[in-house]
Amino acid sequence: MPHPKVAFVGFGEAAQCFAKHLAAQTGAPIVAFCQGKTNAPPYSPAFRAMAADCGVTLLDRLEDLAEVDVIFSAVVVAVAAETGEAISRVMRPGCLVVDINAATPQSKKSVAAAVEARGGVFADANLMGSVDLYGAAVTLYTSGSGAERFANAFRPLGFRIEVAGPEAGTAAAVKMLRSVVTKGMEALLVEALTAATLAGVRDEIMRGICASMDATTFSKFLDMCVRSDVLHAERRAVEMDGVATGLRELGFDPLMTVATAERLKVSARLGLREEFARRPGYSTDDVLDRYAHVASERFARAGG
Repeated sequence: MPHPKVAFVGFGEAAQCFAKHLAAQTGAPIVAFCQGKTNAPPYSPAFRAMAADCGVTLLDRLEDLAEVDVIFSAVVVAVAAETGEAISRVMRPGCLVVDINAATPQSKKSVAAAVEARGGVFADANLMGSVDLYGAAVTLYTSGSGAERFANAFRPLGFRIEVAGPEAGTAAAVKMLRSVVTKGMEALLVEALTAATLAGVRDEIMRGICASMDATTFSKFLDMCVRSDVLHAERRAVEMDGVATGLRELGFDPLMTVATAERLKVSARLGLREEFARRPGYSTDDVLDRYAHVASERFARAGG
């Protein structure tokens, strides 16, 4: 079977990586259109040369995508929804639109609705890692009406695609909440290690953090955190208030430390410590189900 005609709207790092991989795998022509702050028609010679090196021909109008089979939307998050709507107006019926932007679930759903209203299918595809690290082999966690079609067409070409279901926004929600952890850990580590440098104990802290984390699996660490949070959040919040004071004494602004203390105080205010202290045993799921239930009840009573 012939390979699908592929286009990219936006041609940044991820799009360049995927396009170069596709060109090497298929030899089929690939096109792209950009309308960003840095690259837009008339494109610079340097940008045209870079695109050509990826096996891509740049187009001057979005309307020129009307005959392609698959359109990847790969723009900045701020314009992801309006770009998806614009793509839906120029695509042909039956086109597969693959949205790889790190947009919100609601944004993905709105683009899916626009695409499907005009006869296309939509794949909410989310990079579960960095192309710097994994290249075109980065996992694409995908949902939506076109998720299975996307997987069936691009897995044979070397893409790692994991299908989450037929509803747009499902995969984006997983990506978004995963980012809470990965970016949050990055911020915590940078704060702790910068403060450790000021305190003259960076090497010791590096060893202490890595030794404890290397000694277990992350799944066990996660389980311990959630199950102990319900019992010890209040005490830990007091401890972290003290840590924040100590960091200020070093001449350092403890942004993440203060946020950690506030998060622990929220857990403590749910008032579930005694309930779980009386239980002979409980799981992470038990804690999270109760947290979600009580938090949603309080939010509703507050008129949220």
